[in-house]
Amino acid sequence: MNNFIKYSCLYIPVFLILLCIFGSFFITSNQTFHVGESLIIDKELSAQFGNLYGGLIGTLLSASSVFLLIYTIIHQKNEVQKNVLENHFFRMIDYHNQHLNHICIPHLKPENGLVEGKRAFIQFKIQFKRILDTTEIVLKKNSVPFSKKDLADISYIIFYYGIEGSWTDFIYKKFEKYNFINLSMINEIQGELVKRGDGKFVRANQTYLSAYFRNMYNLIKMVDESNFLDQKEKENLIKIYRAQFSNAELYIIFFNVISRFGRKWINNQYIEKYELLKNIPFEYCDGYNPKDFFNITYEEEED
Repeated sequence: MNNFIKYSCLYIPVFLILLCIFGSFFITSNQTFHVGESLIIDKELSAQFGNLYGGLIGTLLSASSVFLLIYTIIHQKNEVQKNVLENHFFRMIDYHNQHLNHICIPHLKPENGLVEGKRAFIQFKIQFKRILDTTEIVLKKNSVPFSKKDLADISYIIFYYGIEGSWTDFIYKKFEKYNFINLSMINEIQGELVKRGDGKFVRANQTYLSAYFRNMYNLIKMVDESNFLDQKEKENLIKIYRAQFSNAELYIIFFNVISRFGRKWINNQYIEKYELLKNIPFEYCDGYNPKDFFNITYEEEED
């Protein structure tokens, strides 16, 4: 609506100015208004004509100046709003990087101490891969039917909330939609993970990832819902944000959005609209092909 008013205030004065030009040309070229060979001018008629002509042209030009003033005001307001949004966008990128740098988790090999920032996502990837493999083994062992999307969702819930100690009851309630899963299977998954990793594969990650994904979603939503940016400008801003992600981050983002946590992302089409996973390697997702889930042009497909 703002753009309609803005450009109307630009095109209307252009039309009025052109009307003045062509009107003047028509009047001066029309034989009716020529004085003839005698060069005698009727002063009274000329005065009346001048008043009429000047009043008409003056009114049109005054109206044009008013419309141009309105256009200038709206344009300046839009530019100010755009600058405010872009400043907010870059502040949120700073928040993203600050939060990322403050992620500090124990290495899966205790002798390596703690890992921080982007390197923590490598540990997340290793942990999720182990959960994915273990969950698949247990489900197949119990001969239950499941899809790859079911497996990803179940594994991500375990990865996100953890499955330590008595936490199995909480996790079991999260799987109510899967009537093929029972509590004994949850306990079996927990036991296998503990056996393989001395407890490090059953730890929760929601403390680190909840704020990470919340900030990411709100940043993209802010840009997408802006009335002051055109689609190309929105895509360029998100491209800047997309460049911040490492491959390990893209891996976790991918499994987050294909799980139940990705409903809002899918419903709003943020992944495809802004090609958030464009740079993820095809063979990086442990048997999951991003092309099967999101119809975008991936970096590996480009010449």
